[in-house]
Amino acid sequence: MASPVMLRIIFGENDSQRLVLSNGMPESVSELVQEIQRQCAVSGDFRLQFMDPEFGNEFTNLVSTSDIQHKSSIKVIFKSVANATPNDSTVCPFSSTATTSSQDDSSSLSSPGSSCDTDILSSPASTSSRTTAWPLVFSIPRFSYDAQLQLDRANKAFIETGAFLNPSIALKSAILDGLTEAIVQHKVYLSDREFDEVAQALVTAHPCLKEPGSATGYGGWKTSLKYKLANYRTKLRQIGCPEVTVNSLKHKPDGKCSPAYGVKKPKKAEVNYCPTYPAGETAETLEQMRVALLSEVKKRNNEQKVAQMMEMTFALRRQEVVQEAPMIAEFKTRWPAVFHVREVSAEFKRITTIPLLPKFFSALDNHSANLMKAFSKKGGEPGRKIRTIIAAITKADNIQVKRECILKALCVYLNEDPEKLVKEYLDTEDSEIALAETVIGISVILHEGAEPGENVENVSIILEGIEVMSELDNVPFAVAMLLGIIYTMNLNYPQELKYFFEVLQKIFLELDGSKLSNKVQVLKTLLSR
Repeated sequence: MASPVMLRIIFGENDSQRLVLSNGMPESVSELVQEIQRQCAVSGDFRLQFMDPEFGNEFTNLVSTSDIQHKSSIKVIFKSVANATPNDSTVCPFSSTATTSSQDDSSSLSSPGSSCDTDILSSPASTSSRTTAWPLVFSIPRFSYDAQLQLDRANKAFIETGAFLNPSIALKSAILDGLTEAIVQHKVYLSDREFDEVAQALVTAHPCLKEPGSATGYGGWKTSLKYKLANYRTKLRQIGCPEVTVNSLKHKPDGKCSPAYGVKKPKKAEVNYCPTYPAGETAETLEQMRVALLSEVKKRNNEQKVAQMMEMTFALRRQEVVQEAPMIAEFKTRWPAVFHVREVSAEFKRITTIPLLPKFFSALDNHSANLMKAFSKKGGEPGRKIRTIIAAITKADNIQVKRECILKALCVYLNEDPEKLVKEYLDTEDSEIALAETVIGISVILHEGAEPGENVENVSIILEGIEVMSELDNVPFAVAMLLGIIYTMNLNYPQELKYFFEVLQKIFLELDGSKLSNKVQVLKTLLSR
């Protein structure tokens, strides 16, 4: 098996990231590009440059991976958008480049009053939000100078003699401190699997630390790391870090004093679940900005200022959502700008670092062919329903109809009811009667005799009997917006559609995609063939 390779990926001034290739150097530049897109969450079209020793380490276009080696520095040059950075939405989902589908009908994605969905980037100057999700391969940091020196010598001795290191208390503490500092750059609550990943990465990077007699070689390190991170969370709670204070006993309901009761932590791969306020800001100053936003959102051609103010108030809004779980009607009154197309996408990106619309539609179109193959093999009553849904594709040569049919067929394939997701009505009166009974879903008003995807009068999103977004033009766009709102409002997936939304999250958007239910794992296996 090839030795792991580590590269330094440079996105711009003071902006770089480690890339770990556990299977060694890719054979082609295109494979390396795919790894950068996957691990660094980069979208858009770009090329790579490497530091060429033949020209005084000046950056030169990379045409072969044979030109680079372990610990090389690679520079990312974006082609489509100037000065783009990781996690930028460099593809406009309303343009013809938003999808890899052969059908060029993406312009119909646009919503009245909306422009290209360029997500607002989190500015380090305005917010303390995290910028990267939990990595696919955890990179072990360099420890303090003396600790690193001891490890380097011990690793050399291990290679020469096979001798393991029995670290002193001081060295072990330094290692755990360094690991904890690296971990909290991504999250403060880890799953058991993620503790395994960190501990395994440690003994892989420093084989002298393997534990003789341990089944895994790192069991003791994993246990120590759990205690260390728990103690670190106690320190964070004492200094008022909202991500952990939200779970303190004083925030528990009366009569529910157990520390384990109702723990609020990321459950859908949120990167910024409950962020701290921007430097120099307080709850009072951000509340004043929220009040000012109520006036700014009513002004014409004021999207940029509204976006900046929404960025600044993200932590206030997010803490309100996580800690208080407000009713939709109340929250919409306090934050009306949240339920605009541009801001749903921007909020989703602030929470996950992933650009919602480009990622969603690109994945949907990329998986369409394999989904159709899987649908064709479904038998029984579900298979009959799927064939009825898919038949509409041949009647209308429209990419939105195809996307809508695939999404509905996906519900049926997962043994869920698409009518729980999309409710169609022939007139407004019928929709108003059912509106109050709808907890979460998409409402479609059709003209009489309309075919799927055609003669649609209105597509809207309903939460708790409230129409929170309307005039969305088509169902696929509404599904993406609904997913964004679920993240924005920290909502659970509807129980009757939990597998459908799991597919959207974990297969389409690749958020926490390594932990799947059995049903979704089977589908993912079929799609990867």
